[in-house]
Amino acid sequence: MASDKEKIAAGIRFMAIALPLIFTGPALYVALGQPLAREGNYLWIVISILVMLVAVFFAVKGLRTILSGFFND
Repeated sequence: MASDKEKIAAGIRFMAIALPLIFTGPALYVALGQPLAREGNYLWIVISILVMLVAVFFAVKGLRTILSGFFND
């Protein structure tokens, strides 16, 4: 029962993409989204929420790929 090293490496790459996005999304929300929302500008809130959703997508895809590499699915 050997692990598929290519799948595990691909999963780690997805997780590496997700890591900076995990911190960037909330930082954009706090730094730009909240102050500008008081003035009626909601563009940065939408952008920060999209960045957070993309981060979740890449994290889940990476975790699924890593587990698939370990269990040969």
